[in-house]
Amino acid sequence: MGTSAFKILRRLSFPLLASGLALTGAVSPAPAADISTHSFAGCNFPGTGQTVCYNASAQSACPVSGFPGQDAETATTASRRRFTVYNPVGISSVTVDNLTGLMWVSNLRTDSGLNYTATWRGAIAACENLDYAGYTDWRLPNVREALSMLDLGTTTYLDPEAFPGSSPSGYHWTSTTHPTVTSRARYIATSPGVPVVGGASKGSYYYAFRCVRGGP
Repeated sequence: MGTSAFKILRRLSFPLLASGLALTGAVSPAPAADISTHSFAGCNFPGTGQTVCYNASAQSACPVSGFPGQDAETATTASRRRFTVYNPVGISSVTVDNLTGLMWVSNLRTDSGLNYTATWRGAIAACENLDYAGYTDWRLPNVREALSMLDLGTTTYLDPEAFPGSSPSGYHWTSTTHPTVTSRARYIATSPGVPVVGGASKGSYYYAFRCVRGGP
């Protein structure tokens, strides 16, 4: 590698490494996964579970000229796993999305000691006060981030190995406030048969939630 190329790589790498550091001022355990969780603005992920591409009239090999950005172009394959679970048998298990770069608490029920359901305000506070797996910058995901967990081509929507202990109610809070009724917040449904995105009162309903970190 030439000197110029090395300097460019170093400049690109530094912010990625810095984004994974825990906040100072407190002694935290070693991170469960020493990897970047930076998500580039141009990063795409499949929103529908679609695994084949199409042109104007029929199925076609991906990518399709003139029809870019189809979900199947970023679909999971045997050689490219969508999610990786780090420390799966420990108490600091995290799930990393290999397409978006987001890091999730794998199982709130058993790993982090949090209640698995809460009001919207309770879920916000629980994630933002979480010190887990060596990180303290956890937060409640926005609706777009939450939807990125789902695979609508399956019967459960959530990969049970990547996201164990999913709520039987099938609803997960997001940090996104309803655009017209500010006393309500968006939630996502993680089981078939109900609308994928809905809205509910921030203080009245107890729904499941998952904490995330990373992103732009």
